Amino acid sequence: MSPAVDDKNNRRPRRAGPERKPRQAYSAKQLERLEAEFKIDKYLSVSKRMELSKALGLTEVQIKTWFQNRRTKWKKQLTSRLKIAQRQGLFPGQIFGHAPPAYSLLNPYAYTPLSCVFTPVTLPSSPP
Repeated sequence: MSPAVDDKNNRRPRRAGPERKPRQAYSAKQLERLEAEFKIDKYLSVSKRMELSKALGLTEVQIKTWFQNRRTKWKKQLTSRLKIAQRQGLFPGQIFGHAPPAYSLLNPYAYTPLSCVFTPVTLPSSPP
């Protein structure tokens, strides 16, 4: 048996419960300021979030949520651009996990084992 579907939006109807707030519609001025701040820094400090909240007339939660959503969009755009560059032969396949884990633009915290970087050296032993 399939779940009931709302024909208007082609989605399931919401369960009964407390009413949710309507989706926030940001003004052009608010979006311009948020985007400008995002270009400067992808993550906000608490004090910067408070400052933006007061300046834009939004709650701190709205600011925080906007930045979380914007980072997700930014990461998807970055991944898409890198895949296009890979298809054009500008980057090797290992960036997308087709090779052993290595440093890449998408995973800067991965590392190459030291054995791949350094060759062990045997030092001459000192006389007894």
